Amino acid sequence: MAVSAPDDLSSDRTAERAWICARRIRERRRQLDLTQSDLADLLARRGLALTNRTVSAMENGRRLDLGKLPDLAGALTCSVTYLLGLTRDPTRWDPD
Repeated sequence: MAVSAPDDLSSDRTAERAWICARRIRERRRQLDLTQSDLADLLARRGLALTNRTVSAMENGRRLDLGKLPDLAGALTCSVTYLLGLTRDPTRWDPD
């Protein structure tokens, strides 16, 4: 059995966390009954000029900018820890 180098493990975890975050953004948007355009509009009000295509790319694990997570969390009325998959409760900030 081959063992991955530490850098490979870290890269795998980062990719997994990004995929979890992408899924959580989509799930939360749908829970709030928002379209991708609605979310883009909410983010624009927070000073982030994103299109619905950018939101789509983020929800598919592309163009996911961690610096935008606080604004995404605010627009989706949830915590950053929820978006990162560290808690199951959208309103909790501390990890499970």
